[in-house]
Amino acid sequence: MTKQKCEIEHWENVRKSMKYPIEDNNNGYVYGIYILDEDVVVDAEWFKTNEERFKVIKKYNLEIIN
Repeated sequence: MTKQKCEIEHWENVRKSMKYPIEDNNNGYVYGIYILDEDVVVDAEWFKTNEERFKVIKKYNLEIIN
């Protein structure tokens, strides 16, 4: 059985690439996971701590590809 793939992301990268204002901190949700299906992002989740993010990665047995 293959694992669901994901990429980890930080809000600052998204903010810069989307040219959001520097004040935009995504309400403190700065640690992200992009859920992938054949290299296409199908969902995104954001967390306030890195620990929360990795609990979800572990819970769902996701494979980090980046």
